[in-house]
Amino acid sequence: MKPGRAIYDSIKKATVAIVENHRERLPDCPYEIVGSGFCIRPDGIVVTCWHVFQHFLGPPKTPSAQPQPIALRAIPQAMFFGGVSGAQVEMHPAYVNNAGRENGFDLAVLKLAPHPAFPGGFPTVPILDYDEVYEMMEIATCGYPLGNTMFAQLGTLTSSLTKGMISSINPAPSIAREHVRAFQLDLTATNGNSGGPVFSLESGKVFGVLQGGPIHPNTGHVVQGISRAEPIYPILTSGIIDGLVKPHPPWP
Repeated sequence: MKPGRAIYDSIKKATVAIVENHRERLPDCPYEIVGSGFCIRPDGIVVTCWHVFQHFLGPPKTPSAQPQPIALRAIPQAMFFGGVSGAQVEMHPAYVNNAGRENGFDLAVLKLAPHPAFPGGFPTVPILDYDEVYEMMEIATCGYPLGNTMFAQLGTLTSSLTKGMISSINPAPSIAREHVRAFQLDLTATNGNSGGPVFSLESGKVFGVLQGGPIHPNTGHVVQGISRAEPIYPILTSGIIDGLVKPHPPWP
């Protein structure tokens, strides 16, 4: 297998669809694809956007000005591509059993329950050293554009790859890692792509989380070809992952 192909196969295996299960829809597709995400640790740490995870939130149990535990109206799942057998595509949905939000960013970190399809650990994507990120770098994203629409119209069950480049590092290039707020991308993306990995086309290492695109002030529509990515680096230093892997009570 060529090196480039191996990188893209690895990215595809670590990219997930964030889904809500609707068993009542059988024999049609029983999953509603809400967005995308990707796994960064074999023990099941998945990164996505907070606005994707908000789809699953229910109202707080009691009105309060104090922070409360996350309350869900539905349990999210992260669905992995498991390969093909003949004409059959295997997908493995893993339940999310804990989640947290990275303050100041549109980032959510999810902890998955173990899955029998991955006894040695979930597939992962590596993290790119921030010193290797630069403007005009060739990049790509992987995810589920338009969610279930692609399945309904094209029969696409697995994630899609799209390439582009870094247009700018915000607020400025060469700024220290802890001050990076976002990456502007020359990249076409749609709803459903949100939460997917943004990675170096050369190395396959991720540096961003696809967040969305700017809204045109006159039309109110998303401007195609311009996208924004949240930096992944804040979740690596904030302690949010350590908090998720500790024992915790069931979802309220």
